[in-house]
Amino acid sequence: MIKCTACNYDNPIGRVHCVQCGGKLDLSAIVTADQATGAKGEVVVKVQKAGGGFSIGRTIRKFVSLLIIAVLGVVGVLVWQEMPVEDIPTSAAFALAAKGRLDTLTEAHERGTTMTITFNNKEINSYLSDPGSPKPVKYTPDNPEAVFLPRWAKYQIEIGNGRFAAVAVGEVRVKAFTKQFIFRSSGSLVEGADGKKVKWTTAFVGRLPLHALPGGDMVAQMFGNLCFKFEGFDAEWKLVKEARVVALTPGTAVVCVGAAR
Repeated sequence: MIKCTACNYDNPIGRVHCVQCGGKLDLSAIVTADQATGAKGEVVVKVQKAGGGFSIGRTIRKFVSLLIIAVLGVVGVLVWQEMPVEDIPTSAAFALAAKGRLDTLTEAHERGTTMTITFNNKEINSYLSDPGSPKPVKYTPDNPEAVFLPRWAKYQIEIGNGRFAAVAVGEVRVKAFTKQFIFRSSGSLVEGADGKKVKWTTAFVGRLPLHALPGGDMVAQMFGNLCFKFEGFDAEWKLVKEARVVALTPGTAVVCVGAAR
């Protein structure tokens, strides 16, 4: 017989688990009776309970797993939250006014004539996104039959003092449920080797500040370049890059062309 040290039940030789309590019998720990209790002719088996006991490695792994879950939860909450987006009215009339000023400025730039023109926030955003604009940003069209449909819904520029913010509103639709996600980057125009370029300094998805991550400057630049390409506006961007002066004040952009940079 093999005695279980957990419940003292005598198990027949060959058992792996105790018949009475189910504890695992550690057969490698078999000792003779005179070694364990002093009685001869009886076999005593030490019981090794499942679980093993305390382990530093296992505790660290559990802590890291819980930490990752907590971080992912915080990230998800921040991304889900929507940052407020300024309501800048747009109209086809504002878009046409901006188009006329751009054409005049482009002609002056090509002739080398000095000219300064001011654009306001309404004109810039109407030219970008109003349906009646001569050249609006193209969005992914809706597909009424799609069960899952991610798309851009709106682009917007908000001009501040020497800086500007670019906002993109993304939408994800799952059947009848629609959720908006706000992408925002802010930056300024700086002089580069071939003209002006955008230096992005902040990047948000919802309220999650990507620029606060390690290597935040690089993350902000990559995020801004990825989300705010404004494809199809190469001529307008070339004019801004080659302009002598672009001064940004709250709500307006003053562009001067015609003289050597």
